[in-house]
Amino acid sequence: MKKILVLPILCSLLFFACKPELLIAPLEPAKDLSGSWQIIKATRNGTDLTMRFNFSQFRIRFTDSTYTIDSLVPFIVNRSGKWAFDDPTYPFTLSFQATDSSAKTSPLLFPVTGGQRNLIITFSPGCSANTYQYTLQKAN
Repeated sequence: MKKILVLPILCSLLFFACKPELLIAPLEPAKDLSGSWQIIKATRNGTDLTMRFNFSQFRIRFTDSTYTIDSLVPFIVNRSGKWAFDDPTYPFTLSFQATDSSAKTSPLLFPVTGGQRNLIITFSPGCSANTYQYTLQKAN
């Protein structure tokens, strides 16, 4: 008889002894592109172009919602304009809209490599047979 009473008491103790924990999700900061970025690696169709072309003069400067481009290289747009993320906290695409033209989007990667934030964009500037991938890093 004692065993029959002990089992319900133990079950009720276990049930009421557990406190539900409040789950607090960490806040993800919005991604910040502001500043001047330079190309540190470039590929076309998987072939490394970094040493074959002089990318040293290229800079793209991002402000809150606009960008300016210095020194033309094959790029997703050829003029300055506005930019936007698809989602400011968890961006997967970056949209460029040059002045007086339609928006062009690129898949976006935003990894940290060697302690530096990188911006990796992939695009086809004209011919769909050529796909470029640029890795950009903030310029000093």
